[in-house]
Amino acid sequence: MPIKTSPSVQKKSQNRLDYLLSQISENALRLGLEREISKLRMNRKFGLVYEEHMPEHVRLYHHPVAVGAKVVFRNGKGEDVFNVMNVEKKAVQLFHEIDGHWEEGGIEDLVVIKKFEEPIYPSLIPVDRIVKGGSKPYHSIINADNFHALQLLLYTYEGKVDVIYIDPPYNTGSRDWKYNNNYVDSNDQYRHSKWLSMMKKRLLLAKKLLKPKGVLCITIDDYEMHHLKCMLEDLSAEILGTIIIKNNPSGRSTVTGVSISHEYALLVAFSQNAKVGRLDRTEKQIARYNFSDEISPFEWVNFRKHGGVDALRVACPTMFYPIFVQGEKIRVPSMEWDTDLREWKLLEDPKAGELTVLPVAPDGEERRWKWAKETVKANIEEFCVKKDRNKEVGIYMKSRLNQEGLLPLTVWDKSEYSATEHGTNLLKKIFGETGIFSFPKSLYAVSDCLRACNANKDAIILDFFAGSGTTLHATCLLNSEDNGNRRCILVTNNEVEEKIIKKLADKGIQEGNSHFERYGICESVTWPRCKYVVQGKRDDGTKLPGEYLSGRPIKEGFEENIQYFRLDYLDPNAVAYREKLEDILPILWLMAGAKGEIGRVKNKDWFISKDSAFAVLMKESLFCEFKAEITNHKDLTHVFIVTDSEEAYRDMCMELPSKFKTKMLYKSYLENFRINIAQT
Repeated sequence: MPIKTSPSVQKKSQNRLDYLLSQISENALRLGLEREISKLRMNRKFGLVYEEHMPEHVRLYHHPVAVGAKVVFRNGKGEDVFNVMNVEKKAVQLFHEIDGHWEEGGIEDLVVIKKFEEPIYPSLIPVDRIVKGGSKPYHSIINADNFHALQLLLYTYEGKVDVIYIDPPYNTGSRDWKYNNNYVDSNDQYRHSKWLSMMKKRLLLAKKLLKPKGVLCITIDDYEMHHLKCMLEDLSAEILGTIIIKNNPSGRSTVTGVSISHEYALLVAFSQNAKVGRLDRTEKQIARYNFSDEISPFEWVNFRKHGGVDALRVACPTMFYPIFVQGEKIRVPSMEWDTDLREWKLLEDPKAGELTVLPVAPDGEERRWKWAKETVKANIEEFCVKKDRNKEVGIYMKSRLNQEGLLPLTVWDKSEYSATEHGTNLLKKIFGETGIFSFPKSLYAVSDCLRACNANKDAIILDFFAGSGTTLHATCLLNSEDNGNRRCILVTNNEVEEKIIKKLADKGIQEGNSHFERYGICESVTWPRCKYVVQGKRDDGTKLPGEYLSGRPIKEGFEENIQYFRLDYLDPNAVAYREKLEDILPILWLMAGAKGEIGRVKNKDWFISKDSAFAVLMKESLFCEFKAEITNHKDLTHVFIVTDSEEAYRDMCMELPSKFKTKMLYKSYLENFRINIAQT
C-alpha cells in the first residue's frame, strides 16, 4: 500500500546504498558517511507518508502533433508519455520518456499533453448563458480540468472566495475517478497516493483562493477520511468541525456486514479568523418561543442550571448565591465572597414578605444559576417568578430566539439530507428520467453545508468538483429564501462514463470529438441541470414538476443569471503581442464582478463594454481620450491598462479617479496569463 514505502522497495534502496558505500576506499570517509546515513535511517516522518511524485497531465486534443511535443496514445496508458522526435506526413517517431524505447505511431492516434509543471496558456470560451436575473451578477460554470481552472481563478479571485464546497471522488476502488485518463480501481496499489497527490495540488490552490475568514467544506467517506485529515494537518489547516451526515437512511450493505448510512462533512479553515455559521431552526424549535417583547421572541426557562457535572455547585461555587423573591419580582441582595469557605456571605437580611431562593433541585441537589449575580442585576427585567409543577417557587429567565439560528451539531440526521429522496429523485424530476448521475448530493444537505460555512448574502461560493451542479442549485435556493446575491462558480470536467466510451469507440468516435464531448458530465448533466432549475423548465418547454420543501414550485425557477464557459488552451506560438484580447475578455469580466454581457473587441485602441463593469486601454498614447470616455460610464469599476512600462502605468493610475480598481496588463498575454509554473 503506497501510504508508506513498501519494504521491498526500501530494501532494494538500502542494498544499493550499502553497495555504493562499500566502494569507497577511504576508510574515514566511508565510516563518516555510514554514520550520517544511519542517523537519517533512524528518522521517520510523523504523520502521513505517501508517494508525491506521481505527475499529472492534461490532454490538449486540438494542439498539433509536432516535433518537441509530448504525447500519449489516445487509447494507451496515461503514464506512457512520449517525446515526438520526427514527423513525416502522418507517421510519427516517438521516444518513451521513462524507459527510452522508440515507437512509431500515426498522428490520428496521438494526443498532445502538458504536464502539470509545464506552463500553459488558458482561455475561457463562452458557450452558453441564461439571463433571468436582471442586473444581478452571473454565476459561472467552467468546463475544465479543475487544477488548471483553479490556477486561472487565482488571477481573478485570489483571497476573495468566501466558501469552497467540494465533493471529491471517494476513491472507493470501484473505478469512480481517473488519474491521467486511467480509471483508478482497487487493483491499483498506488490508488491512495494518486488520490492524495491529486487532492494536495488542488487544496494548495484552494487555500490561496479563500478569504482569511473563508471556510472550506469537504464531504468524504471512510475510504479516505483518515488520510485526508492527516494531509490537512500537514497543510496547516484547522478542522473547525467534523459533521456526520445521515445521507442514506436505508443503509448501504458491505462485505463486512455493516450497513453504511453516513458520510462526513469536514469544515476546514486556514486562518484563526474563520468561524462556522449557524443553521436555521426547525418550525418545531421556533414554536417554543411563544412570547415576545420589543426585543425578540422568547420562551421562559428555569434559571437553575440543569444537566451535567458543570451544573453542580461544586463545579462553580460563585454561581451559587441567594436571590430574594417577592411576588413576581426578584432582587439580588448585597453579599461578599468568603475565600476561606468559598461561598457568598449575605450582608443584608430579606425584607418583609421576601423569600430566599437558592438553585437547589427538588431532590435536594445543590446546583448553580446560569448567570453571575452582576449579570442578573444588570438584566433584572429578563426574569420573573413562577411556581413549578411541585408548587415550588422558581426563578425563570427569558431565553431569546437567536435570529441567526443554531450552531451546527456534529450529527445531522434530518430526512431532507437523504441523497436518494433529495438527490437522485430530485434529478429525476429535473430531467424526467433516471440514471442521469450516480450518487448526487441532497440539495438540502449542501444548502446547510453552505450555511455552516457562513455563506452570507453576498458570498462568492466555489465548487471545483461540481458533479451534477447541486452547489449552484443550492446557492440559487438560498438566494430565493433571503433575497441574497450569492455568486457561485462551478468547475467540472467533461468526463464520459466508461460504458458510453466503449459504445462510442465502436462507432469510431473518440475523445476530443465534439460528438463525444456531448456525453460528458458537464455537457449532459451539470449545465442542463443548472439551466433547467433556473428556467423552471427543460429545453423542450416541459415545466419541472414538484416543489421544494419550502413549498416553492420547482417550475417557478429562480431570478438568476448563469454564464457557461469552456476552458481552452492556446498555442503560445500563435499568440501575437497585444492581439489576443478577445481570448482574455472573459477573465477580465470575471474579475470585474461577472456583471452584464462580456462584449466583443471592435478596435485595437480600447475596449469598453456597454453594460459590464470593466474597460481596457490597449494603446497608451490614447490615454487622455480613454480617460474622458470612461468618465461617461458610471457602472465601470475596473480598468485594465496594457503597457510595457510600470512607470507609465503608475502615472496613468494617478490620473484616474480613485473609484477604479486598476491592473497592468504588461509585456504580453503570455506574461500575464501563463499558469502551471510549479507555483504549488
